[in-house]
Amino acid sequence: MFLKEAQVLRAALFCFALTLGLVPLAAAAESVDQTQTPDRTPVIAQASSSASPTPASATERFVQVDGALTGTTYNELSPGSSTGGIGVRAVAEFPIIGHNWMAQLDFRSYNYAHPALGGTPNGLIFGCPTANDPGCVTPIGYKTYNGAFTPGPVNYLNAVNVSDTTTQLGLGSKIAPRERYYISVGWIIRSFNYLGYPAQNGLGFGIDKLPDVDRAMSFYGNFWIYFNVNGNYVGPTSAALGALSATKFTVGYHMYAYRVGFTFAVPRTPLFVDLSDVGDNVDVSAFGPSNALHNELNMGLGAHF
Repeated sequence: MFLKEAQVLRAALFCFALTLGLVPLAAAAESVDQTQTPDRTPVIAQASSSASPTPASATERFVQVDGALTGTTYNELSPGSSTGGIGVRAVAEFPIIGHNWMAQLDFRSYNYAHPALGGTPNGLIFGCPTANDPGCVTPIGYKTYNGAFTPGPVNYLNAVNVSDTTTQLGLGSKIAPRERYYISVGWIIRSFNYLGYPAQNGLGFGIDKLPDVDRAMSFYGNFWIYFNVNGNYVGPTSAALGALSATKFTVGYHMYAYRVGFTFAVPRTPLFVDLSDVGDNVDVSAFGPSNALHNELNMGLGAHF
């Protein structure tokens, strides 16, 4: 249930922020329409005498680093653990033959505590030693194991601080005449520091609205969809598993990732402060142990060049 509710909340936040970002674009379009209408000379004079918005730079390059103020993770290791972490994002716009393109790198770690009652060695076991022990973790390929064994095996993981990381690489093409809206294609890499989980990667598509970090305040956001994020995994080797010992699985997920935030320029410097809501949602498509969700409220500092 928490995944469905979170999806609705994230979509609502993104649509609301996107609406805020479209306001200056609509205002600019209206201004152009008025100046091109011959019979509105008085309006032209009035508009020309009023202060116009600070124009965006022709191209923009910036780097920002942020940390979590608060966050939550749900997956097979976490029933909703408090989550921290850091993120690094680098973005560069560049013109080619009169058209603006954008390249970006977005790295993020989600760090949280995995609880367990303890007293059991790590690894695949048959039967959880204590009822409701959170150290008993659903394994990769559990449906395959459960089809051969009743009850099926579980992974035991003692209490430990764990980390999920994502690295997103993207290349975008500008789609708006003034505001920094981009349609992008990219690649994601997921990695984990527990239970021998494999690195996973996949192709994705997204829409990005970059901040205008030279303005006093600027909205930005993005939404990315990855249809097949996957990695190869070899299950435990054990005589107790019989023919399923060292079984190979291709773990697959459908995934979306998002970021919605605002930047605030530090006067007379190239620096800006960032406040953002960041996260992802992962749904199993093949052999994964559980759906997953990460969410963080972040604050950070950046610099533009």
